[in-house]
Amino acid sequence: MSDKYITVAQAKEQLRLAVKQYFAKDARGVYRLERRRARPVCLMGPAGVGKTELVRQVAREEDLAFLSYSITHHTRQSLLGLPSLREEVVDGERVSTTRYTVSEVIAAIWREMERTGKREGILFLDEFNAASATLHPVMLELLQNKTLGTHAIPDGWMLVAAGNPGAYNRSAEGLDAVTADRLRMLWLRADLKDWRAYMVPRGVHPAVLSYLECHPEDLCFYGKEEGFAAVVTPRAWEDLSLQLHFYEEQGAKVDQTVVGQVLQCERIARQFMTYYRKGNQALLNRTVKLLDRGESLEPVWAQLRELPDQDAWALTARLVREVQRLCREGWDRTEELDQLHPAVKEALASGDCMAELRRRAEDSPVYVRDFILEYLEHCGEDEDGEALRRAFRDGPLAGRNGAVDRACAFLERSVAFCKQCFSGRPQLDYLLEGVTRDPVCQKVISLRETPQFNRAGKAFYGKQPKVPARRAV
Repeated sequence: MSDKYITVAQAKEQLRLAVKQYFAKDARGVYRLERRRARPVCLMGPAGVGKTELVRQVAREEDLAFLSYSITHHTRQSLLGLPSLREEVVDGERVSTTRYTVSEVIAAIWREMERTGKREGILFLDEFNAASATLHPVMLELLQNKTLGTHAIPDGWMLVAAGNPGAYNRSAEGLDAVTADRLRMLWLRADLKDWRAYMVPRGVHPAVLSYLECHPEDLCFYGKEEGFAAVVTPRAWEDLSLQLHFYEEQGAKVDQTVVGQVLQCERIARQFMTYYRKGNQALLNRTVKLLDRGESLEPVWAQLRELPDQDAWALTARLVREVQRLCREGWDRTEELDQLHPAVKEALASGDCMAELRRRAEDSPVYVRDFILEYLEHCGEDEDGEALRRAFRDGPLAGRNGAVDRACAFLERSVAFCKQCFSGRPQLDYLLEGVTRDPVCQKVISLRETPQFNRAGKAFYGKQPKVPARRAV
């Protein structure tokens, strides 16, 4: 592949720098870059590679408003505004002239500015190279002068365009020289490392991840089957992951029909289905349960040491997913505790716990109300507040501590297991990456000492894993 093609991560960094250049101001607060000379960035790449999400992330990280439009959904009238007749005096004579209403796009920008309170933002125009021929002059004027009809794009808004190569969209056209000369072109390619970094914190299904680790060439595919387009994109794998999670939770059958709904290439769908069926699910399930209980892996150790790559990846993905699930459970309990603690503290300080909590019950969040009602139901009287302290300590506080302890203990055992079982292989690195990229995992880990994770992370990153300072419990 040509050197001009870059990964999504590289494109994100280039777009971030372009944003900083576009919005840079001098000492007087005036934009350094003249608006007419500010070339819009154009992301050109396969469908489903993550172009829209990339721009949305940059807008969020740079604290900019974000508005997305698909050019193919617009007509000349919606982009330029509708004509209306006005009476004017021209050369001393009253005549009818045509004026245009404000473009739907520009009106939406002003509404977004009012909604968010942000004066600067990114206007994202998707499927830019699929615009109809009647819109080509409009697009050229937009790129060159930042106007739609007689109305200008607000000064603090940056244009970013995106398109698909013709192979992915019959309506797409190559950019002519005049148009291309007004754009900063970034040509994207699908990359498994980028996709994995994006998907791991979202709980990618182990079968999807392990399959792609063994078949990275299937992450993005376009071809023909029986005269029809055969297409598989990174977006399709994300959708398949969600679908597999749901079907398994419902106990529904996963077959070729289910997989083929999103993997629209029969060869890849059949190959994945074969892989999914033959996975050593029983051994993987047992290993996760033993680690969760803190029991010895001796009964399955010989099998684990002989796991082929596809099953080793599947098991590691299962471990990451389980760490994330347990951490979310622990953090949910922590947030519930944070809601409840002020109510308990104020009730103890009031001198009449039961009366204070009875007063609070109706307007409290559901979790707090449930705790109060249960306390009032089982406590006849509580003059010194000891019953409330005991109910809080033995219920919500113990539950939260138990959930956090369980999550951190499982993480520690998983790190130790990967170091021992997959020594010299990349599975431990993947486990560390999956945990450190998940913000909820970071919050929960900050509540406990995790020496195994810290030592492994220090070796992997060359420094301590980036987790917040440990909170007192």
